Amino acid sequence: MPTLFDAHSHLPQPGRAEPDHWRVVCGTHEADWGAVLAHAAGNAKVIPMLGLHPWFVDEAAPGWELRLEALLRTHRCGMGECGLDFSRQAADRAAQERAFRTQLRLAHTLGRPVAIHAVQAWGRLLDLLREAGVPTAGALVHAYSGSPETAQVLQGLGVYLSFSGDLLAPNRPKPEEALRTVAADRLLLESDGTADLRQVFQAAAALRGVEPELLAAQTWENGRQCFKEWLA
Repeated sequence: MPTLFDAHSHLPQPGRAEPDHWRVVCGTHEADWGAVLAHAAGNAKVIPMLGLHPWFVDEAAPGWELRLEALLRTHRCGMGECGLDFSRQAADRAAQERAFRTQLRLAHTLGRPVAIHAVQAWGRLLDLLREAGVPTAGALVHAYSGSPETAQVLQGLGVYLSFSGDLLAPNRPKPEEALRTVAADRLLLESDGTADLRQVFQAAAALRGVEPELLAAQTWENGRQCFKEWLA
């Protein structure tokens, strides 16, 4: 299979072998930002991204956005993982939206690609992306779980859609249908730090009715477009 590109992962678990393919490694809260940068410094094929995940918005210390901006200005890294997750009953939706707006502004100002987490918040995600604009450096929604209709709108806004190891689970009709219909030049695949990336490629290829080698070539080119600074 040609070179694989992992569009979304996290810091590796201790004792696990390092992949030999290019991969995006996302931070999710202030406590792991330094570790992500250190990991990327020692791995030539790691693209680091730093962000405040919606799960951790309520725990963020005052001034987190200033510290994040300082790191982004002094290090070669993207923005994310950030976004909206309304699946938890106690989620502070207003706080999540404020944090997401802040990170979108930083991505625009600093010219960084952004990795977006979205769960049960598709309407508001579209509202905020239309309001703020999609960062010109690139944007992807990772582990896409929405409808084919939402996928079409996101593609129209210039967003890439990344599909994860969720494709390996049974009874996932919405993301499977979205995967079948997403444009070839908007498609990415990912391990999310847990799945075997080759198995994700095999599953995605079967759903789209193409060879895994073709998907590998297409997603590598899409990765090059979304992460130009690293993969030019």
